Amino acid sequence: MRVCAVVKYPPIQGGVSANAYWMARSLAESGHRVDVVTNAGEVEDAYRIFLGEQDLARLEASFPNGGQVRVITSGRFEGSRAAVPASDSYVTKLAGLAMETVRAHDADVLFSNYFEPYGISAHLASTWTGVPHVTKHAGSDRVRLMDHPELGLVYREVVRAARLVIGDPDLAGLGVDTERIAEFPPVYLPAEFTPNGPVADLDAMTAAWSGSPFVRAPASFDPGNATIGIYGKLGAAKGTYDLVAALARLRRRGVRFNFLAVAGGGERGSFLRAVDQAGLTDVTWTLPFVPHWRVPEILRACTAVCVLERDFPVEIHRPSLPYEVLACGTCAVVSAAVARTQPALPWASVARVVDDPRDIDALAAVLDDVISDPARAAALGSRGADVLPRPDPAEFSATYEALFDTARTAPTRTESGLSVDRLRDLVRRHMPVTVQQLPAQVELAITESARGQRLAGKAAIAVASAVLDRVDAWETVTLREVVRFEQHRLWLAVDAEPEGRPVFPHQHHAVDGEAATASSRPVRSNWLRFEEFAVDVVRAQHAITNTLPLPPQPDQPVLLMFHKRRSLKGRAYRINRHTHELIDLCDGIRTVAEICDVVGRRNNLPVAKVRDQLHTLAATGVISPLTTNGRRRGEPE
Repeated sequence: MRVCAVVKYPPIQGGVSANAYWMARSLAESGHRVDVVTNAGEVEDAYRIFLGEQDLARLEASFPNGGQVRVITSGRFEGSRAAVPASDSYVTKLAGLAMETVRAHDADVLFSNYFEPYGISAHLASTWTGVPHVTKHAGSDRVRLMDHPELGLVYREVVRAARLVIGDPDLAGLGVDTERIAEFPPVYLPAEFTPNGPVADLDAMTAAWSGSPFVRAPASFDPGNATIGIYGKLGAAKGTYDLVAALARLRRRGVRFNFLAVAGGGERGSFLRAVDQAGLTDVTWTLPFVPHWRVPEILRACTAVCVLERDFPVEIHRPSLPYEVLACGTCAVVSAAVARTQPALPWASVARVVDDPRDIDALAAVLDDVISDPARAAALGSRGADVLPRPDPAEFSATYEALFDTARTAPTRTESGLSVDRLRDLVRRHMPVTVQQLPAQVELAITESARGQRLAGKAAIAVASAVLDRVDAWETVTLREVVRFEQHRLWLAVDAEPEGRPVFPHQHHAVDGEAATASSRPVRSNWLRFEEFAVDVVRAQHAITNTLPLPPQPDQPVLLMFHKRRSLKGRAYRINRHTHELIDLCDGIRTVAEICDVVGRRNNLPVAKVRDQLHTLAATGVISPLTTNGRRRGEPE
């Protein structure tokens, strides 16, 4: 098979890049040709893996069975690419290189991983060449980027047109046929990730890379001290500064340890300043990102490796680092939030779990245990390596072979009528109590709504409305309210908005810089619904589903806000009338200063508190951005 893979690839850091590297190599080992089209050579220093000469040689490969990996990278002709306003032109460059590669090597399939720019570029190349496109999303592109008011529609068209989508089953709400959605392959652990293998010589590495960014070596590394390590991007949501605070507390008590950070991202400077201010300068070693195949050397050099993400802004984020730490037999210190992303692992018996890294006392206590008893930490790591499931490496290649074969033989997307089974699955997923309690009404509505409809989302909305209309007398007020609630929950999960209706009115204007926030004129999203319910519908839905006693009826109606997002990962929020009033005032006419003044006077609130509420609403996309700084508050770079 000949595959053109438009992907992140080393020297780009991260799990998406690592997965693409191991996928390409495993397919080549099985005898396939993989042409990697990437912009990896243009990655910024903050996110660049440091590659030595031997590492560079591993980016491509050839095997006796004829399998091979070849890398085609953009950025070789930058002098002739000037444009106003400035643009990196990644989509265009990668689409052109992919189209050229497909035609030159007669590729059987195009594969992309991550929507921007890779999925779009592969989609364009597929459209122009007729070669089927298989796309796979990660977490941040599926949620954060797809929610972007100016980007989301493009990604929707990419997944709708793809011959196969590897990822979230909820993409069915965007109009992707369920038979064209494949599950994520299992986590892949290459043979390098074992307890036995070389251990990083940190003195040699820091000396060899001394001219690279983010290299610190305060003294000769003492392996006799316990080493607490972190690997990956830095940031508050990663628990980075919680860890620094906990280690500083131990240092003040006289506890001896090494702190190793093999890391990067936009907060390297902030991290180093935090380390210095915490009095950890002389015990902290820092290195840039290392090649994926050398990560095990780093992990084996540590007594424990911390993975402390909390309040991470991407709901479907699934970090692979905990698996890698356990596979190398190193003690893992993980947050409860990380443990919840991998529920199949027996975390209590294979790692140290910290409920909330922001509890510095608790985190410091766990770290103190690890440092004072490294033998116990090693035993815990060894147990993790023993129990961690390890799929056969051949299965990894075979999984992608099967997916690509499916795409090659699958029919192209048609605009045929809507499948009743597909519509039924959508309604069952998002209206479980309605289906359970009113099966006859639901089935009749499904049969009627599927006729003449092409789009599952609009048909599902019609089903929900028809069910409500058909019930003449409700058995209980609670059931009526739960069905109404599920109707709105279904609306959150399907693409049924009129074409051309933007998330925010186009006339809104954010302003440059945080200092100018007061003059910004925020506008509320077009994709909001506010509904009152006579019962606590969330608790009632749970009670009916699990045959529990119904909750008592509240004295006051329950006010819910349903916030729909482009990604269809919207949420229902219980809000008070003050919040409703604040959102209503965001009409694109009033400035932040005027809104703060009105709400502050009416509710006797400080202006600063109202402004913080507006920032929170903007960060979640309920109202338009207040500044043009390109990031939501609190979001890691």
